[in-house]
Amino acid sequence: MRLCALLVMGIWLLSGQYVAAEGLGGGGESLAAEDGTLDGDAEEPTEIRALTATRQALHGSAYWLVENVDSWFGDMPFDEEGGRVRGTVRLRLVYREDDGLATDSRFKLRVKMPNVSTRAYVFIGRDNEQELVSDQSEAFTREQLLLPENESDSQTLFVGLGYLLRDNLDFRLGVRSGYKLYGQARYRKVWSQTEASNLAWRQTIFLAVDDGLGTTTSLDYTYVLSPRTALRWRNSGTFSTETAGVNWSTSLGLFQAFGDARQLSVEILGNGETDARVPMREYGIRGIWSQPVYRDWVIGELILGHFWPKYDDDPQRDRSWAAGLGIEMQF
Repeated sequence: MRLCALLVMGIWLLSGQYVAAEGLGGGGESLAAEDGTLDGDAEEPTEIRALTATRQALHGSAYWLVENVDSWFGDMPFDEEGGRVRGTVRLRLVYREDDGLATDSRFKLRVKMPNVSTRAYVFIGRDNEQELVSDQSEAFTREQLLLPENESDSQTLFVGLGYLLRDNLDFRLGVRSGYKLYGQARYRKVWSQTEASNLAWRQTIFLAVDDGLGTTTSLDYTYVLSPRTALRWRNSGTFSTETAGVNWSTSLGLFQAFGDARQLSVEILGNGETDARVPMREYGIRGIWSQPVYRDWVIGELILGHFWPKYDDDPQRDRSWAAGLGIEMQF
């Protein structure tokens, strides 16, 4: 019953609400004016104005704080010299047969302050602690795998400073859980093998309190089948002082775009640890539908999956249906 209710709510949200918003004159809009405010629509009904007002308040508060802090370090105008404030807030509802119903929330804020440095940026947010430190690929986060948070993979507040040494190389120093320090060096490279294919590589070396020293490698291969259809093979592996061998994840899937930022993907995927008692922890199939539900800054996502997990003490693999519903507001 919970799974049915979740599916009904997701279909209603990702279809009816989007049509209603389009009828109100939705479409692209600039993120921020020069004074840091966001454009609104005076003709919006009360419930939509409340949504716009929430976004205005989030961005306005962050912009005011960042602009004032930046002014402590120099006289360069914040807007004219490339000052930037970007943030997201995500809410998620997930149901798995083997774990039940769960909810969580995440947010991220990234700002650039020209008086501090033209290459430095500040990042703040709330995310899964292990995924934050190891720089896990988004495709293999617990959120995208429809796994609830637990005590060993808990969410944490974090804040840090990053520095772009080059366009594809940056260093980050942060603190999470109030006092735990961590550092990262991140390198990215994309090779265009043909006009229809490319290979993207990301390497992260990290050192963290309670998480030791380690490195995460991400390799994503994309082959374009048509202007709106692509085949993607995505891989991630983390080796550290805290893992049993290499903690790996892989997925192979088709991605279909339908215009208006709507996308459907279907993937087969698996994950595990090479030196664990069960090297393949889970495999399964996952489908994701995403689209704007209001303008281009509230994005809805519906995920359906069927998984076969196996834990160390289980004699055989379980089977589990799962569904997730997520909403993201960009400000």
